[in-house]
Amino acid sequence: MEQFDKAYFQKLAAGIMLEVNDDEVEDLKNEFDVLTRQIQLFDRVDTEGVEPMVYPFEDETTFLREDVVSHVLTQEEALRNAGSVRAGHVHVPKVVK
Repeated sequence: MEQFDKAYFQKLAAGIMLEVNDDEVEDLKNEFDVLTRQIQLFDRVDTEGVEPMVYPFEDETTFLREDVVSHVLTQEEALRNAGSVRAGHVHVPKVVK
């Protein structure tokens, strides 16, 4: 499993435009170490002979309603409150590398 070091967290923080000090990086590293150990416990589970599931419950019945079109916004109505629109789409500034 991937190891998380100080440089990893500093690069991650810089990539999402956060400033973190050395204490915060150390706390993150410790928390990720705990999570990594907990996730590694799943490797110990014996799944030999267990059929893979594609649905989390044995009863695959769903109780969803049928889709019924009631009111559909036009593109103009949907974009009316957008702060910035380009080529018919909502435009937001890039915040993550």
